[in-house]
Amino acid sequence: MKKFSKVLCCILGLGFLLTGCATVGNIKNDNKELIYNGNSAVMVDGHLYYGNAFADYSSFSSDSDYKKSAQLAYLARLNTNVELSAKTEDYSPKNVEKVAEEVVGQSKNFMFVLGNYIYYATPNRQRIKGDDGKSKHYFNYTALYRSKLNGDGKQKIYTTAGEISDIQVLKYENKYYVVMLAGTDLVKIQLGNDTKTTVVAKDVKSVAIPKTKRDGVASSTYDWNGYVYFTVDNKDEDNSDISGSIVKRVLISSKDEEKLATWSNGTTVSFIGREKDQLFFTMSGHETEVFTADVSDHSETIKNFDTNTKFYSASTISNISLIATEVREYGYVFTTSSGALAYGTKAGKCGAITLKNGDDTISSFKVLFIKDRTVFLSTTSGIYSADLSAVFNDNATTVSCTTIVTMTSIYDGTLYAYDGTYIYYYAKLEEVKTDESKEDDKSDTKTETDDNYYLYRTKVSKSSSADAGKAYELLGLTKIKSRRTK
Repeated sequence: MKKFSKVLCCILGLGFLLTGCATVGNIKNDNKELIYNGNSAVMVDGHLYYGNAFADYSSFSSDSDYKKSAQLAYLARLNTNVELSAKTEDYSPKNVEKVAEEVVGQSKNFMFVLGNYIYYATPNRQRIKGDDGKSKHYFNYTALYRSKLNGDGKQKIYTTAGEISDIQVLKYENKYYVVMLAGTDLVKIQLGNDTKTTVVAKDVKSVAIPKTKRDGVASSTYDWNGYVYFTVDNKDEDNSDISGSIVKRVLISSKDEEKLATWSNGTTVSFIGREKDQLFFTMSGHETEVFTADVSDHSETIKNFDTNTKFYSASTISNISLIATEVREYGYVFTTSSGALAYGTKAGKCGAITLKNGDDTISSFKVLFIKDRTVFLSTTSGIYSADLSAVFNDNATTVSCTTIVTMTSIYDGTLYAYDGTYIYYYAKLEEVKTDESKEDDKSDTKTETDDNYYLYRTKVSKSSSADAGKAYELLGLTKIKSRRTK
């Protein structure tokens, strides 16, 4: 009997080693489609998955730095179906769960759920041999993981050989793909019970990938032509006089690429954005103009990318987003090279937008996301919304912004999530009076703070005076024990 027990224990132990042990309780995902709320968090049946805190991988010099940061910037989960059990909005709530001890809160974060799997990006921990033949860390490269929703079966599904400049999740012909430009590699990963990774093209200079579908956002869609467009250098080893760009496309369900346009006179073309099947690009020789190409006709092969399709007068633009409702597409908003917000309508009108908060002009902002005709943006001290209806209906150039939340130090970047009610973002701890100091107004006793950015949430629409009193709520579990709810 004892011998049988020992054998059984060995079998069970081996099973745990092979499959892993669940870190948190399992939940059921009834959503059959992709769930994507933004790059910092994802909501599944009221359970929020997120990077607990933010880690700056540029400061990592060794794997021990990664491991240390993973103790705070791990993949966390919080059940929001029940009221958060927190002392106040300035204290970490109880019941923050750790799903995986990996550095998930980081500037290259990307997170989504499909079926019973959660997918998330982390800084690469593998040492890679450089051009000098020496092996070293490239934490700015990315490792993409997935696990079951309870943390079981964690596996690394891909490690990039370069820094990611664009990554999206696309659906085409009822199949899902992660598509990314990592360094100069155009990569696709077909998702399912098993994953299949293909390097579609190498030495890629620029790419035009549709944006990931978000529920309730009219400007995002699963309806696209199935092609990813990219550029490579036009070169001939036997003729050094040949230079310029080649525009190609590849059907996401295939690996066969097709040439669309070629320049051999030194003209270079670079894609700078895509909204649905509208491509945006720049061209050398036209340094103050941005152009566009419509590729929505599935049967039409675009033979040229010419200068008769001018979109905007600028050296370049970025963060191009479609402004649309369920019944109409109005145009686009984007950021100019000077950091200003600008617009272009479907009718061809365009211009800069001045964002006002009272008598002050909002500058040095980051656009977080667009919903219908409203743009949400952040600065290091606040998150704001701006209704752009008057811009597209009446060509207004000045827009008053609504303040959603103000704080002492908000992360200066584009990490966000939005579930239709709350915006999730990173910020440092606010300094507040302790319970003891409230009893004596003359006391200067304050709560402890640190230099970490933790995940917070703020409600977009304050529907009551009670909501107004809770401009934000701390969700991350702090390193400082005194800022946790006992």
